[in-house]
Amino acid sequence: MASKNGTKRPSPTPSGKKSSSGASTSKALIWTIVAVALVIGGFLLLRPSTGSSSGVTNIDTNGVLKAQQEGVRVIDVRSTGEYEAGHVPGAENVPIDQFAAASASWDKNAPLLVYCATGARSSEAVRILQSAGFKTIYHFNEGLQAWTGKLDSANAASTSPTSAPKPTATPVMYEFYTDW
Repeated sequence: MASKNGTKRPSPTPSGKKSSSGASTSKALIWTIVAVALVIGGFLLLRPSTGSSSGVTNIDTNGVLKAQQEGVRVIDVRSTGEYEAGHVPGAENVPIDQFAAASASWDKNAPLLVYCATGARSSEAVRILQSAGFKTIYHFNEGLQAWTGKLDSANAASTSPTSAPKPTATPVMYEFYTDW
């Protein structure tokens, strides 16, 4: 287009159009924001429960002792052998492989406390109790490894001096020799 004095003027750019590099930058920024929002949302939804959210309260040794004083039922989900070697005084033994079946008959409104050796098996017990609809669950989440109180054991009762068997005869030793 020529001006009145004969020089060419540049043609105006159509208004409302962005350059292609500006559009791709805007799209990248939007996708980055969406991705960050999804990551944060996923973290908040999938993070492990702590404190007393969803009816579960993680406790330590003092919390176990306090719960016992309040009459909370204490369940040890370790194997029978582990339980017999030493357990929290007053705890019942329900091994984790039998836990779902056993807990099906329990009162869902009565508070329960579960523990194991390190917290892994008792975390599974907590999930079972939550899915079954139990209202109040205490979790000794650090497990028996963090226990600072005294332990009861099945072996302590059976090895008392009065219950030990008395020898009934003189021991006999046999030796066998061969000349072959």
